[in-house]
Amino acid sequence: MINLDNIFHLFSPNDDLEGIDNGKVHIDFKNTPIYWVGMYKKLILNHINFNKKIMKFFQKSNKDLDLNDVKEAGEFVTYNKAWSYIKKIDLNNKDHKKGINTYADEYLDTSLKLGINFFIETEEYEKCAHLQKILNYLSE
Repeated sequence: MINLDNIFHLFSPNDDLEGIDNGKVHIDFKNTPIYWVGMYKKLILNHINFNKKIMKFFQKSNKDLDLNDVKEAGEFVTYNKAWSYIKKIDLNNKDHKKGINTYADEYLDTSLKLGINFFIETEEYEKCAHLQKILNYLSE
């Protein structure tokens, strides 16, 4: 049986319940390079699986719907949202490099290559160049 006194003794009466500092450091993880790289990778890779499922769903439910338009709209939203994270990466910043190194694997390489291919098709070459710089950094 759980002893509630032991649980409540884990918290001191001076613990911060109102968000006051009390000498503790709080990091907003959403404003870190590791988060930005992770979100880019996650969005791109999850989009591939989600897109397959949504295409099957719409194919069965609405035969009159232009599936190519659905696919293109989904890709546009996904790649531009992913870009909103990865564009913050600055390869001149050592903390940003650490964020990249945390997620460095073949899946990050693949997600960067997919991003480059998407932005080539939309003729957004500045975005391609940024993604290629990150890809080059990973291959060094």
